[in-house]
Amino acid sequence: MAEKRQIQVHLVTRDENLKVPESAFYVPVTLRRYGLSEIVNQLLDRGEDAKPIPFDFLIDGELLKRDLDDYLTSKGLSTETTLTIEYTRSILPPSFLASFAHEDWVSAVEVSRGRNSPIASGSYDGIVRLWNKSGEVTDQLVGHNGAVKAVGWIDGQKRLVSAGADRNLCLWKTDDKKNTITALLTGHTASVDDVAVRGTNVVSASADKTLKVWSSDYKKLPEVGEEDELRSTASKKRRKLASAQLPSARKRTALATLSGHTSPVTGVHFHPDDDNVVYSCSQDHTVRTWDLATGAQVQSRTTTFPLLSITTLNEKGLIAVGSSARHITLIDPRDKYTNQSTQLFGHSNFVVSLAPSPENSYMLLSGSHDGTSRIWDIRANKSIYSISRNSGESPTSVYDVDWQSDVGIVSVGKDKKLQINEAGFAKAS
Repeated sequence: MAEKRQIQVHLVTRDENLKVPESAFYVPVTLRRYGLSEIVNQLLDRGEDAKPIPFDFLIDGELLKRDLDDYLTSKGLSTETTLTIEYTRSILPPSFLASFAHEDWVSAVEVSRGRNSPIASGSYDGIVRLWNKSGEVTDQLVGHNGAVKAVGWIDGQKRLVSAGADRNLCLWKTDDKKNTITALLTGHTASVDDVAVRGTNVVSASADKTLKVWSSDYKKLPEVGEEDELRSTASKKRRKLASAQLPSARKRTALATLSGHTSPVTGVHFHPDDDNVVYSCSQDHTVRTWDLATGAQVQSRTTTFPLLSITTLNEKGLIAVGSSARHITLIDPRDKYTNQSTQLFGHSNFVVSLAPSPENSYMLLSGSHDGTSRIWDIRANKSIYSISRNSGESPTSVYDVDWQSDVGIVSVGKDKKLQINEAGFAKAS
């Protein structure tokens, strides 16, 4: 009887709660993911009644798809090699939960991190809608004169900021049932396409090639004077219409304007740990770092293609940007001396929205004009799952995505739908 071929492996993980004793041992080369998961569960020694945890395995950043022997053959390695294998909890396949209809294309979405996790969506009909997880509209916020391009929750779920093609931002108080604007923020001269919120700081990104810094406390913002009204590029008729629709709104201007981009600014995102640092991306191919305390540009990194979306991967310090070239680029802002980056390929059209995983700092979610949302593990350099639109419309586009533990994956798009997919990680029981 032929002797079974074996190879020495060393199992490692970044999850301290699921760490096994670090030692090398021999396993059959015929082992696949299921067999390796059994070994890890045995080494964890969680008790006979504990439900086994499914794991994924990576070798040099590549997901193990078949058995170890196939991996050795593909890499030209022998069984004398010691393989360092990283294991991580498997993410469960996304399953469709619900779809909520709008009157027009849906261009923005964000799930509150507060109690009950309400969802805010922005539509091309100019309305901001607030939803509960049952798909019921709890409020409709009417104030914009054009498509709502971005929404952001402030203080969990008590306040909201929205921005749109009418060049304005609106501050809303959402817990008083009055459906009124706290303040109208003016000053941009083109569509406001993204907002970032951290504490009381709000930063907007606009097609006018600038970012503006605001406070969510309107009392700290300068009032709009007559000179500002005259300087506005909006027509007199348009300003009159906006004033008529927003009689109770307090008009305010920005605390600061961040200039430097040479094309429309398409995305803005705060540093994971520093409330005074934001990153922006633009169709001018650059990612820029800004210091809000001084209003100065700290760093500029140039990529090859126009950039359309941005996020950060918490704890890892990486910036992810989506491009018009259909890929996602990962940039380490700590690397000041080289322009090296990693690219994630898989989408077949513009990547217009990104969101980090709420549970795994190596994973992120993307939305694309190819009509799909994709889940990525940056260690594997490829998407793990692709989520299609349940509406069945083709072709269509995904315009925005968000990912929150209590709700799941939320995506909106050209099919006039807000779609929710369940996606979670295997838990240790």
